[in-house]
Amino acid sequence: MSALAQSMLSRTAGRVWSRLLEATDIAAAAIPILCYHSISDEPHAINPARFAAQMRWLRRRGYRGVGLEQVVHPTPPCGGDRRVVITFDDGLADLEANALPVLVECGLRAIIFFSPALAGMTAWYSPRTRAMVTSPEEGAKRLDFMSWEQADRMAAAGMSFQSHGWSHARLSALDYGELVDELSRSRRVLEEHFGTPVRFLSYPFGDFDAPTQQAAAGLGYMGAASTRPGFSGPGCDRYALRRVAPNPTDDLCAFAFKLSPAAGWYYRRTRPPEDGG
Repeated sequence: MSALAQSMLSRTAGRVWSRLLEATDIAAAAIPILCYHSISDEPHAINPARFAAQMRWLRRRGYRGVGLEQVVHPTPPCGGDRRVVITFDDGLADLEANALPVLVECGLRAIIFFSPALAGMTAWYSPRTRAMVTSPEEGAKRLDFMSWEQADRMAAAGMSFQSHGWSHARLSALDYGELVDELSRSRRVLEEHFGTPVRFLSYPFGDFDAPTQQAAAGLGYMGAASTRPGFSGPGCDRYALRRVAPNPTDDLCAFAFKLSPAAGWYYRRTRPPEDGG
C-alpha cells in the first residue's frame, strides 16, 4: 500500500473512530501508550499547538492518564472508562513550557523517562553514528535536557519520572557490568531525588535485546517501554511494551485513528523505527 493510500485510510478511519467515541462508550481493550519526545516548533518535534489539540481531544472524549502499572497489571474498565498512558522520552527542557501547562489544564498525568547524567546538558543526536555526541556535526539534532529544577517543578505538578538509563547509552552495546550500572544507577538516583518508586524503564534509542530485558527484570523493573508501534494488552511482553507515536504532521483524525482498535491492522503493517530516542 502506498504512503498516500495509508494516509487517506488513516484520515477516514480516524474520522469514523472519533465519531464513534462521541456517540458511544466504545473503548479499546488495550490501554494505548503514547510516545512523545520534543514539544516545540522544531521540524522533528510535535508542534505545541498540535500537542495541545491532542490533549484536549483526549479530555473531551473522557480519557484519563494512568500509569504503566495499569498496562502490565490491567484492571477491567468501568463502564465507558477510557485510559491512556502519556510518555515522554529523554526529558527535554521544552516540556516544562510547552507540555506541562496543557497537561495540567486537561487533568492528565504523564511519565517522563529521564537520564540523570544528562540533566541540564545539551547534546546532539547524530544520524551518522546513531549515537549522542557532545558537539554539533552536519545533520545532527540538538537536544537540550531539562535541569533538576525543571524536573522538580514537573514532579510537583503530578508528573512521574522513570528511568531512561543513566546516560542514554545504547544498552545492547554494553557489557553486563556496564548494563547493570546504567539501569541500577539511574533507578537509584531518581528514587533518591524524587522520593518515589521507579518501576519502569524506556530503552534509549528504542534499543534492546534479550540480555537487556533479563537485566531489567533482574534489577526489579516492573516493565520496559520500547518504540515498537502498537498496543500492549493482557498477556503482552511487559519488557517490550509497544507504544503509539504521533507524527509531527498528524491531524486529529490521524491521532484518533492511532488510538483506535482498528489501528492494530495499521501497526502490523508499519515497520518499527530503527531508533526511538
